[in-house]
Amino acid sequence: MGYPELGAERLADEIAQSGKRVEVLDPAKDGGTYGAISRGIQLARRMVYEASGQRRVQVGDDRLSIGVKCGYSDTTSGIAGNPAVGYLYDKVVGAGGTALFGETTEIIGAEHVLARRAVNRQVAQAILDAAAARESRAKATGLDIRTVNPVPSNIKGGISSLEEKSLGAIYKAGTSPIQGVLRYAERPSRPGLYFVDNWMGHLSIFAGYAAAGANLVLFQLGGGGVAGRTVLEGSPSVVAPFLWATANPRTYAAAQDGIDFYSGTVIEGAETPEEAGERFYRIATDIASGTLARSETLNYTDPIDMYLEEPRF
Repeated sequence: MGYPELGAERLADEIAQSGKRVEVLDPAKDGGTYGAISRGIQLARRMVYEASGQRRVQVGDDRLSIGVKCGYSDTTSGIAGNPAVGYLYDKVVGAGGTALFGETTEIIGAEHVLARRAVNRQVAQAILDAAAARESRAKATGLDIRTVNPVPSNIKGGISSLEEKSLGAIYKAGTSPIQGVLRYAERPSRPGLYFVDNWMGHLSIFAGYAAAGANLVLFQLGGGGVAGRTVLEGSPSVVAPFLWATANPRTYAAAQDGIDFYSGTVIEGAETPEEAGERFYRIATDIASGTLARSETLNYTDPIDMYLEEPRF
């Protein structure tokens, strides 16, 4: 639209200052649409070749940063799925790494529990304020979020109230102290556990976690997400591996090729929560070390969802 601050060359110059390779494709200069596509292919091949010269170096878990979302929640989510994530989060944070969790609408009714885990009063109040602000925004549209949540798929999965859903959802944060409250895509100033004040946003929030520095993102899936294309998603985080997890045996049976980690073994009595969590830790660190997540073996993805907080009509 002619705004100089959004000019491609200006943005490319800023990226180049970080030391990263960047190129601009411009049909007006590269021979039209087909010319730009041809030049893009040539540049991409050259970049892939240059990137192939990079070598992995061994680092500790203190360099790991993880983001998580849970969705289509049911009773298995709070009993086994989210606690397994919480175990992983405690391991990563305990090793000096960073862990991000959010979805402010999913803590309403349990925000006081999270606030008690804050490192200080300011962080505790920020958690309470974030929940209150989201609830107020919902009411501004004429809806009380406490009456429309849980949604039908949650109710079908055995969840009876918003508070029950939220108490199950916050298990994915583990037990570590909460260091701060971040905005969407905001990077933490130091390692630790952080609450991210982000909207439900379905898969778009993973791009925000990646922008905040997450090098691995997780979706803990309940029982209502198998139908349709849910487990056909590629990595919506764009640049970070995307890992599917579930504790629901029906979800796992219907989508084994797409699920990276199954914690329904806890419900089945085959593993303790700690044993399942330790297995999850090994899978997550393997993927962070280069093993492909299931979604990365599927050459398919939809366009990334726009991150919008306001109602859409």
